[in-house]
Amino acid sequence: MAFARPPYPAVLASILLAAAFLPGLRAQVTETPETIAPGSVLMRMDAISLGLEPDTAEPNQYRALALGTTIVSAGLTDSVDVEAGTQLFLRNTFSTSGSDHTQSGIGDFTFRTKWTYWKDPSSGQEAAIIPYVVVPVNSSVVGNDFVEGGLILPWARDFGGGFRAEAMAEWDEFRNVSNTRYDTRWYGSAAAQWDLGGRVGAYAEATLGLSTAGSSSDTGTVGAGATLSVSKDFQWDFEVSKVIGPGRNQWTEVLRFRWKIL
Repeated sequence: MAFARPPYPAVLASILLAAAFLPGLRAQVTETPETIAPGSVLMRMDAISLGLEPDTAEPNQYRALALGTTIVSAGLTDSVDVEAGTQLFLRNTFSTSGSDHTQSGIGDFTFRTKWTYWKDPSSGQEAAIIPYVVVPVNSSVVGNDFVEGGLILPWARDFGGGFRAEAMAEWDEFRNVSNTRYDTRWYGSAAAQWDLGGRVGAYAEATLGLSTAGSSSDTGTVGAGATLSVSKDFQWDFEVSKVIGPGRNQWTEVLRFRWKIL
């Protein structure tokens, strides 16, 4: 499980979708191409994210706890907004031979902008481009003193009847673990959302990431969850996902909320 990368540049992940969507409120890791209205401010926060990864070969165990993974978006025009985010607290624990090794700290800062360059009201389709840069904070958990960045290309379409499909392609340049070079990651995801009526929704999502760091860094996930819209400006989201691939058995549970402040 890799909480070392905040979910906004993609993964993890992270990973969360929704169906009882209201304007400006969306769940999931797959980015929406919609921007925030001019003068509006939207906060998305993963209030708590808990991951568990038992080792099937040896009696080792990896645990990760992330609190307050936050991204704030502010609308500039009808098709452009600016966004900033970080993880307010992150703790990784690796247990081996009866001994725990724990690191904790704040996550790196991410700065992004989103431009919705295509809208087709007749088909309900939209597409956008999101360049981003990650600025290091030298945290003991995720800090590496190197700037990272990439580009995200989200797409969405409303099919009517409460059903919406979304997809995303992403290119990332991440520093490798030994800090000797940058590795390229190609990342994609797809999501399906259903409005179940009233304030409740459901969703499903799958992701896939391939890296020049080697096959051990390639990963995929499948997940599902539910949303509850408390009001037109506030939404809860609970998601469960599983990492797929040889030798992987990691589960992640995330409770998040979205709050349209202005």
